[in-house]
Parts: sequence; C-alpha cells; structure tokens
Amino acid sequence: MVSKPNRRRVLGAAAGGAFAGALAGPAAVAAPSAGGAPAAPATAPYTRRPVTVRSPDGALRVTLRVTHGRLTYEVRRRGRTVVAPSGLGLDLAGLPSLTGGLVVTSVRHRTIDERWRPVWGTDATVRNHARECVLRTVQAASGVRLDLVVRVFDDGVGIRYHLPRQAALGDTYTVTAERTEFALPPTATSWSLAAGTDWNADERHYGRAPLAEVRTAQTPLTLVTGGGDHVVVHEAALIDYPSMTLAADADRPGTFTSELISLPDGTKARLSGEFSTPWRTLTIGGRPGDLAESHLIENLNEPCALADTSWITPGTYVGVWWELQRRHTTWTEGPRHGATTERVKQYIDLAREAGARHVLAEGWNTRAGGEWTGQDFLTPQPDLDLPEVLRYARENGVGFVAHNETRGYVDDYERHLDEIFARYEEWGVHAVKTGYATRFELGGVQRSHYDQEAVRHYQRVIETAARHRIVVNAHEAIKPTGLARTYPNMMTGEGVAGMEQHNYKGKNGNPPEQATILPFTRYIGGPADYTPGVLDVTWDPAGLGTRVQTTSAAQLALYSVFFSPLQMLADTPENYRAHPGFAYLKDMPASWDESRFLDCVIGDHTVAARRKGDTWYLGALTDEHDRTLRVPLRFLGRGRYVAEIYRDAADTDWHDNPLPVAVETRTVRASAALTLRLVAGGGAAVRFRPARS
Repeated sequence: MVSKPNRRRVLGAAAGGAFAGALAGPAAVAAPSAGGAPAAPATAPYTRRPVTVRSPDGALRVTLRVTHGRLTYEVRRRGRTVVAPSGLGLDLAGLPSLTGGLVVTSVRHRTIDERWRPVWGTDATVRNHARECVLRTVQAASGVRLDLVVRVFDDGVGIRYHLPRQAALGDTYTVTAERTEFALPPTATSWSLAAGTDWNADERHYGRAPLAEVRTAQTPLTLVTGGGDHVVVHEAALIDYPSMTLAADADRPGTFTSELISLPDGTKARLSGEFSTPWRTLTIGGRPGDLAESHLIENLNEPCALADTSWITPGTYVGVWWELQRRHTTWTEGPRHGATTERVKQYIDLAREAGARHVLAEGWNTRAGGEWTGQDFLTPQPDLDLPEVLRYARENGVGFVAHNETRGYVDDYERHLDEIFARYEEWGVHAVKTGYATRFELGGVQRSHYDQEAVRHYQRVIETAARHRIVVNAHEAIKPTGLARTYPNMMTGEGVAGMEQHNYKGKNGNPPEQATILPFTRYIGGPADYTPGVLDVTWDPAGLGTRVQTTSAAQLALYSVFFSPLQMLADTPENYRAHPGFAYLKDMPASWDESRFLDCVIGDHTVAARRKGDTWYLGALTDEHDRTLRVPLRFLGRGRYVAEIYRDAADTDWHDNPLPVAVETRTVRASAALTLRLVAGGGAAVRFRPARS
C-alpha cells in the first residue's frame, strides 16, 4: 500500500523535509523523527551580515549573502575554497528575474540528527545529521516570496528553492530558467559526460579533463582539486521537475550554471501552488572513498512512503539476456527464439543453483523484437507457456521479471499501465524491467527522456507498481537522485555504459578504467543495472568479432565495486557451469550491512569491501595498466578468517588470454595485508568467512 505524500510539493518530516518546523511559525518545533528529534528552529531577523552554516563536524562552512539583491553562497572545507561565491535564483515567466531585487525577511536554523534503516542499501543503518538554514526572501518589485533552504552535512551540502503558495504567483506559473551557479576551481581534474537530451546521453564513457576545458556536463560531475578535495555536483529528490545539466560560463573558467532540460515549447517546468525544487548537491570529501560511501543524496530525500515493504526483496537475478545480446538467440519468435518455455526453465535452474531470487526473460511477450511496435505486455509468445514457467519458478523459489520494452511509445504504455500491473499481481509477477529505447512519445509529442513530463511518467510507473507490489528496474529512464529512499520498489536502473557496450563496440567498448571511475560518478546518484558477471569474456557464438574488455577475474570483482539491489549474473547457464569463478557468485548478496572503499584512485584502481552478516566480499580493479596493490585487512573483525581468493592467473592477459582465474584459500587476520597482483584490465575478488574450529 502506498501512503499519500504530496509528491508535487514535497515538504516532508524531520528526516528529509525542509520545512516541517522551519515555516510553521515563530514558536514551531520540528516534528520528532523515528531516530531522533531535530532541534527547534531558531528564528532571527536578518541584519545584512553574511549567514554562516557549518557542518556538524565543523569541517564544511557555507556562507550565504545577498549581493546587489541576489542570493549567493560560498563553500569552504577546512579553510580551502570548494565553491567560490556563486549566484542563485530562478526565472519565472512574466515576472522579474528572481536573481535580483531580493530582500531577506528572516533566517531560521535547526539541526537534524536521526538514524534510519533502508529497505535495502550499502549500509544497514544510515545517519542523517545536518545543520539547516532557511532564508526567507521577498522581491520588492513583484512581491514574489522565495525561500532558500541549505543543509550542511559532514559529507556535503544540499541547496533547494521553495516557492510558498502566494497570490503573486497565482494558481500556476512557469519556470523559464534556473540560475544556480557552481564556481568551482578551474584547475581541478574532472570526470564527466557531456550534457545531452538524447535517450542514451548518460550511457557514454566518462572523460577526464581539466575542469576549465569542460563545456557542458551531465550530473554527476566529479572533480578533485589541487588541495585534495573530492567533489561531486549532482541533484537529489528529482520530482515533477526537469533533469539538471551544467553549462560552463565562457567568461569564468570553472563556473557552471544549471541548465534544465526543456519541454517541447522551450520552457522548463510548469508548476502550481507551493513547490520545492530538487536539491542541488555537493558531495565533498578528502578521498575518493568518502564520495562512494556517502549517503548525502539519500538523506536529502523523503522517508519511505510505502506502508508495507515486506514484499521488496533485494537479490541477484539471471535471465535470457546476454545470449540475446550476443545474437546466440533472438527476441523475436522463430526457430532461434530465446525465451522459450524450456530455455527459461534452464535459467530458473541456474537461479536455484546460484541462489538468485529472480529470472528475467526478454522477448517473452508478443511482438517483442524487430520493430518493437504494438507490443502486448500480457500475451506471451507462442513457444512460452507462461503459466507453466511461473509454476516452475514458484516451485523453485524464484521470481519472474517481466520485460516491458516500450520503445518509447509511452502514451500507449500509460493507457494500459494499471491493467498490466494488476494482471501481473494476479499472476504473482512482482518485478518489471522497463525500457524506453531510442524515442519518448508522451502526450502525443516527441520529447526528451529527461524533461519534466518524462520525469512525471517515471514517477507514475513507480507509484502504480507500488500499488501492485511490483519492483522496477528502469532502463533508458531518468538518472537516480536518491528517490529510492522514498519509493524503495524503484530498485535499480540503467543510465550507465554497461555490459552491453562491450557487445556492440568491441575494442571501443568500456575501457577498463571506466570501472574505476563509475563508483565516484554515476553511482553517486544510486544503484545501476550494469549487468556484470560475464565470465566467458571471449564468448562469440555469432561471430560478431567483439568481446568483453576485461579479464574473467575482473568480472567477479565488480560485485563488490558496483552496487545494485537487483544485481544480475549476466552470463549463460552453460558458461557459468564451465567456469571456476561461478562458485564465487553463488549466494552473492545484493544488499549490504556495511561498505568500505579502501585504496582508490579515480581512473586508476579501486578496492572496495562490503559485509553481509559476518562475511566480507572484496573486489579490486585496475585500469589498462598492470598493478600490484597491498590491501590491509583492518576492516575484518576479530579472530581468523578464511580468505577465498579469485585472481588473475600467472598467464592471464587482458588482450590475449583473459579467461584463466587462479583460486586459492588462506587463513588471515585483521592485522594482515593481502598483496594483489592485477594484470591490465584485470582484478581480484575475495570472500572472507570466519574460520570455524
């Protein structure tokens, strides 16, 4: 069952909302949260002096000012400038720009401190601890009231605009531009994707460049300053608003302005009544691991809106997918159709053997493949006996993932959405993989996948799915912004150059360094359905002349480095059973009690360790260079552990001999260190289990 928060005007409770107490009046006290009560907001008249907000540990300081009638902010970390004074504001149709003429009428402060337990995640418990400031302003010329909300955490900053319900705006109003600036150090090294409106704009490779050379960027945008500060610019709680990209200021190197994806008529967003924009976020730390371990994006979202989450079960999944990518079988019906009754049952057997929770069958439904038009998401293809497949899956404790590839015919999908999901609920199907490849037609209009109406559609899918107890894996959809805290049935999505890039591009597929960049870029927003685990990296049944550009051991390491609560074991039953690395993947967790990023240099190498219960899993990856890493095991608990090590063998070579995996077992303690030799494009995966007497 879904409770009914106002998703268009999310204000929220103490855990995630900006205004639970801050706007209720001078005597208001913020409502207590599940994990602790925020301090009562303190109200003070504005005295024209700068307003300072510090992080709880004092390391971050945000300074707010009104300069020539414009709100500005500045961010410093341990005395070093992270964001130089930067302008804020919005443009609304038919009104003077809210980048000038503003007067602050009051300033309110409060502290938020609580702990909450995710339904699934990288850590079993999350602390949400921040200092908040709300500046209430009014524009003298128009009478429009605009509130600025700033939260400062130990690991970063969130900034959002709040427009109260007011006569000066009327019932509806239109955003024509957002003017949030980020004056970042131009000499910083950055990793980013160029901004775009195409359906696959975020399925490209992150490029490294001096920040001053970056012209546009999707978010997340990641950078490292000369002083060693690591920063990610992104957004949180993207609801009923367009996606934000960044555009460089040609006259001010390193300075970027928010650029919202336009609606077809060129405007940015149509709003009504009281509204809070998404948060503009800066995740900040002293090392790469601080970024990957941060929960700032989640903490800036609302608490869970679902009254019952017992049906949401993280886990690995297998399915008819990689064999389709490799053209061994087809989506379309015919003699080489992949998703037949017999073949899907073979994957169900694989799921049972691997301890996977779900089986995906792409090409299961009528008119899948080919032009993908006029699909029927309720009628199986003739050679798939769906009742029998569902019976066999239930008998083996495996769930079925229904592929809903709309091909961008969104109007038709929306008309039948409730009917489709209601039928799935009757059948006991509780997971879907949606797709919007190549186009997006909604409201009878071709549009970007990332504009306001597209964002509204994705939200409708999430909420409809929740009503029918269905979890979602969304492809070609909007980037994650932590919304899964509110709707944990939104479990994972694409928005990444994943495994299929290796299939289509061969040597131009994902270079090994990408795996050492993604944890600090794309994954900052939330989980990704990268679909790792292809162990036979040279398998080419159709003679495509392409292959996965890693060693087999690196594929095992991805399970600790990349996070998804629906994590695929992407290879085929035959390839798994023929490979020694399959033993490592059996019973692989997909939700964790603790996560640590240890020795990491963005673009060079990454070592990550994650714990489930008393068992730790460690993954180490390198770029296109051989590398030997010494990994202290201080993260382990007391006592002895049995370390099962899967690594590149002595004769493994990324280009010429990528398959060999050496397997060894040794006993270790937390006081020890592992020396891991990684070949170029390679990796190592280690499972640590307490030694039993």
